Amino acid sequence: MTYFAEKYLHIQRKFYKIEQFCAVILMFAISGIVLAGVFSRYLLEEPFYGTDRLATYVFVLLSFWGIQMASGYYEHITVGVVRQWIGTKMGAYLSALASLLTAVFLGYLAWVGYGFVRFLYEAQEKDIVLGLPMWIVYVFFVVAAIFSALRYLMGVYLWLEVGQGRLSPESFQRKTLA
Repeated sequence: MTYFAEKYLHIQRKFYKIEQFCAVILMFAISGIVLAGVFSRYLLEEPFYGTDRLATYVFVLLSFWGIQMASGYYEHITVGVVRQWIGTKMGAYLSALASLLTAVFLGYLAWVGYGFVRFLYEAQEKDIVLGLPMWIVYVFFVVAAIFSALRYLMGVYLWLEVGQGRLSPESFQRKTLA
């Protein structure tokens, strides 16, 4: 394994721990907000204002966060027969190409998303219930797209290393959520 790939994978493993921690915090936040809403609605008979809307926004943040976490798996859906037919070397080069196309597409989505977030910011769009500036919710999409695009660009390099026989896919592909 090359020095660069080794350092990148070391950083990636540490970053994944941070990602997991943030995902857990967001999941606990959703649970707490929903529980507070149910508690206030049924036990206090006076629902807390905006809990449903806030839980929805935190769920959207968790969804964007999950998308960028999934990009760390460096795995594209393929049919097993096709993978065996094309072989390891060609499969690695095709995965590098797929990673490049994915990175370009995610970069485009980040650019378009930035324009939308900028529009929301300049228009001072706010949620009608909570008064929350809407750009705060959607900026997480842009951040997730940027992180994912950078990861897929690194995936291009990693897959090229696999194609040249200097790296094994098992050294960087995650197969479990642990």
